[in-house]
Amino acid sequence: MNYFNKPDRQSFLKLLLSGGLYMLFGNILCAIMTLSTAPFIGNDFMKVLIFILAIAIFYSLMFTVAYKDGNREKRYVTLHKCEEPDMKKWVKIGAVLMLIMFLPSLILFIAKVTNWYFDITLIHRIVDGMIYALSLMLVPDSNIDSMQIFVPFIYMLCYSLIPVITHLGFYYGYTGKLEKENIMYE
Repeated sequence: MNYFNKPDRQSFLKLLLSGGLYMLFGNILCAIMTLSTAPFIGNDFMKVLIFILAIAIFYSLMFTVAYKDGNREKRYVTLHKCEEPDMKKWVKIGAVLMLIMFLPSLILFIAKVTNWYFDITLIHRIVDGMIYALSLMLVPDSNIDSMQIFVPFIYMLCYSLIPVITHLGFYYGYTGKLEKENIMYE
């Protein structure tokens, strides 16, 4: 029996689109946050603080999209509308989303290696909004010639937790461990 052909279950492509839109929103939000704090970003402490906040914002959005799906799946299963869900589906979706976010860094790496005539560091900062503050620390003069060859791989490393975070979001949404009535207060 095909898992995604159930009447109430969303298809893989629809979940991927949902995750992609949350990812796009997270990157735009992080880029806006970094740009709006530009007057205060003169020292490295502020850049590190903004980078940490950007990671928190981006990954909380990735967690949220999978959490919502896990919560919806839990309702379907408790109402006996569907069988148990595939617990690894958000690992697969997260892996695809991670590969999508690797593409701009791969293009940046290819531009560095092949010496393209067009400098794409500013475009890369806007597209990968989560790492904007990090790129201000690693490539301060926004020039691809001054960028080290390993910098795109550091950018990829920042996005490598997407499958883990989406899986945790789905798991906690499906099991309900983060719901108020299931949390024990001491």
